[in-house]
Formats: sequence, C-alpha cells, structure tokens
Amino acid sequence: MGQKIVYQIFSFYCLLMKNLIITILIAFTTSTSAWAKAPAKLQHTIDFIFEKVLEKKHLDKRDDVPFPKFYFQSNTPLKQFQDAIEKQWGFRPDSFTNAFAVANNEVYILDDADYYRKHSRCMDDSIAHELTHYLQTKYQNWDLSDESLEWEAIDIQTAFRQENCKL
Repeated sequence: MGQKIVYQIFSFYCLLMKNLIITILIAFTTSTSAWAKAPAKLQHTIDFIFEKVLEKKHLDKRDDVPFPKFYFQSNTPLKQFQDAIEKQWGFRPDSFTNAFAVANNEVYILDDADYYRKHSRCMDDSIAHELTHYLQTKYQNWDLSDESLEWEAIDIQTAFRQENCKL
C-alpha cells in the first residue's frame, strides 16, 4: 500500500513538472519575439534619398545604370552579407554593418532602431552614405580604395541628416 502512494505522488510530481516545463517553453517562445530589436523605419523613400544625394553630387539620374538592390539586417542572413562583402574587403566581417557591395551592386543596411537612436541618427542618412558610394563607383567609375571617397560620403551623409532627418 505504501509503494502505491509513493508511486502516485511521484506520477503526480512528474505530470506537474512536465506541465510546468511546457508552460515555460510556450511562454519563452511566444515572448522572445517581443524581445527582438525593433527595426528602424525610413523617414523618406529610397527614391527621395537618392534624389538628394544626386543633388549633392551635382549628377543627373541615369537610367542606363542599374539601381542597387537593398538588403536590411532584420531580414538578411549574416552569411549573405559576409559573402558579398568578403570579396571587396578581403575578410569576412563578424557582424552586419552598412556597406555597398560594388561587384554585386547591393546595399546592406543596419536597421536596428536602438542603434540609430543611440547615435542621434536616422537610417535614411546611412542609405545616403551608401548611395554616395554607389554613385562614386557606378556613375563616376571611381575606386573606393581612395580614402577621400569615404570623406565625401560622410559629408553627404551628414548634410542629409541635418537637412532631412527628424531626430
């Protein structure tokens, strides 16, 4: 009789623990999406940003040059970014960052809202920076190994932020 009671208590305990574990797993999997970082939102269209960058560089839009494809961190695998950038930078970056992959004609954009808030920036100015590199390489046939091109991109990015970003 004593063994039967011990067995019933043990069975009840196991059932209770199983239900507790299931409840914890359900709670964890449904709440992790709430813990995910919210992606930043553009304040302007990519076309608007492009027009402003064209103005800053005193260039006209060319229909004969393919426009780059855009990839945002929140929905782009790190491996894709690494594969595209490794050819250009000569190494595989450990994390996602803003970049223009010249050979692939692709723009990669970090879209972590906390990042932009923390640095008093908007995602639009990052796009302006990378579109500057697109114009430098695809319209003007310049080589991005020239450090002055980075300074031009920073200047255009900063001007765009000051004129168009609501912080």
